[in-house]
Amino acid sequence: MLDRLLGLLSGTAPAAREQPSEQLSVALLLLELARADFEVPDVELAKIRDLLTQRYGLDAAQAGALFERARAAGQETVSLYDYVQTLNTRLDPAGKRGLMEMLWQVAYADGRLDKYEEHLLRKLAGLLYVSDDDYIRTKLSVAEGGR
Repeated sequence: MLDRLLGLLSGTAPAAREQPSEQLSVALLLLELARADFEVPDVELAKIRDLLTQRYGLDAAQAGALFERARAAGQETVSLYDYVQTLNTRLDPAGKRGLMEMLWQVAYADGRLDKYEEHLLRKLAGLLYVSDDDYIRTKLSVAEGGR
């Protein structure tokens, strides 16, 4: 922070932050949701790997590498802003609905919906500009067996 301030005062522009990829952003949000209830059951982790494999056509090794990059990024980051911004830039409304479905699938993977998971889902829907209709539709679709 001090370096940035000194750079501004001396007239040197701070280095631009690199935007995370869509894949990393999605994986990180899925992991954050899994951690929201302070428990991370294996069934949720397996669901995340499956969803990443399906969405991006990855093999097991690629999905595992993406999963580990997201896990490391989640431990280092203090804000989801860059990841959410990437998704807002790269996903159209249908893509965001698909992401919400993935998030709901992780939330319900252990057979129950925790209040902390639901709170984070509501927050993410707002940050991603997902309509209330789409938020509810994707929740009901997954809850009623569209898993």
